[in-house]
Amino acid sequence: MPYRPQDVAGPGIVIDMDGGMDTSVPALAEENALGLTAKVAAATFERDGYKHLIKAAEAVYSYPANGSRLSLPAQKMLNFMIHLAGSQNFANKLYRLPKKVVRGNHKGNERIFDAVKEIYESSLVVIGPFRGRRSRAELRILSSYVRPEEEIESDSADIHFQFTDAFLELQRASKLWARLSGPAMVKVTSTYALKLYEIGMQRYQMDFPSLALDIDTLRRLLNVPEGAYKDFGILRTRTIDRAIAEVNQLAPFRVEMPEAKMVRRGRKVEEVTLDFFAKDEDEVADTFLERERHSVGRRARRIGKVEKLEPAAVEATPLPDADDANALWAAARHALLAKNVPAPLLRDLEVERIEETARGERRLVLVAGHPATAQTARMNHEPSIRSVLVSLTSGSITGVEIVAPPRRKDRAADPAPSA
Repeated sequence: MPYRPQDVAGPGIVIDMDGGMDTSVPALAEENALGLTAKVAAATFERDGYKHLIKAAEAVYSYPANGSRLSLPAQKMLNFMIHLAGSQNFANKLYRLPKKVVRGNHKGNERIFDAVKEIYESSLVVIGPFRGRRSRAELRILSSYVRPEEEIESDSADIHFQFTDAFLELQRASKLWARLSGPAMVKVTSTYALKLYEIGMQRYQMDFPSLALDIDTLRRLLNVPEGAYKDFGILRTRTIDRAIAEVNQLAPFRVEMPEAKMVRRGRKVEEVTLDFFAKDEDEVADTFLERERHSVGRRARRIGKVEKLEPAAVEATPLPDADDANALWAAARHALLAKNVPAPLLRDLEVERIEETARGERRLVLVAGHPATAQTARMNHEPSIRSVLVSLTSGSITGVEIVAPPRRKDRAADPAPSA
């Protein structure tokens, strides 16, 4: 059976089956209970801030109502908004989002607040079971937002907004989520690729990550304009194939749409299957390096063409997120092998974190499996490791700390526990 949004939608959506949607707080058995999504969102925000964004699976598989669309900047901003609300268990309150969080995608305050207005005027469709019946919910996203009369070009004026009760309840009751990488998400350049990225991040680590979709559902999920690209061949070349190529270039997974799994009636394609695969270590390293490169020339690299560009000034890169720390070390190992650093030594070093020192420098913290490994790495290879990290991150990370494993205590010398 092909996948449809009702397969992941859970309780928490309020629908009046006789006359539309009830705008009051849902009166359900799970009304006051927090689902796993809310708990994960709060913990993730406390640990990572905006480096990782948690979004309920029900929201991932929703789509704009009445054939409308959300622009790419609005979709990205909505993800930041949802994650901020998740940091406080999706409480019904007025939230304040720092403009510097979304400044990279919006040049000027006018663009920022235009995106907020677009979200405010939009509704999302969520299809799922409600009281034993298949139901269609149209959820307004925002109940209010604040737009200052004088939009000063400064990050000091934050974005103030409030979600609707129904939209918050959708997030609160959710038990499935997508864990998005903030640095990866902001580099996606099309609405089709962003939605495919969100779906992949929700599915690629599942036991059964394949997803069968009828063509109408696929069109709605990818935010394809209503009435556009009616022929599947054109739909595929203009939207699906391009989205797959961009996602494969930037995401920690690969997505494929095999011809052998397409369901046809005559010549008409009625259903496709998207397969999501976690990338291996080499592919993860290549993905990290691509995200660290300048965006100029990325499309040419994606389609296999080489552009001759004038040397560009090196841009300061952001601190890699938790996923990218491992990808960075994978890339560094490849470079260090070329510098004749022993492979067994490199395999015995694992990433613990990336941190900032008291002097404001960034360094990669590695933990050795054995004390001898830590000592050898410090004495003989620390300069090489530091040099490679500086090169891979364009100077963003300039140091390395190699930590020995904690020594096991001699239990025989410990006093016996009292009875």
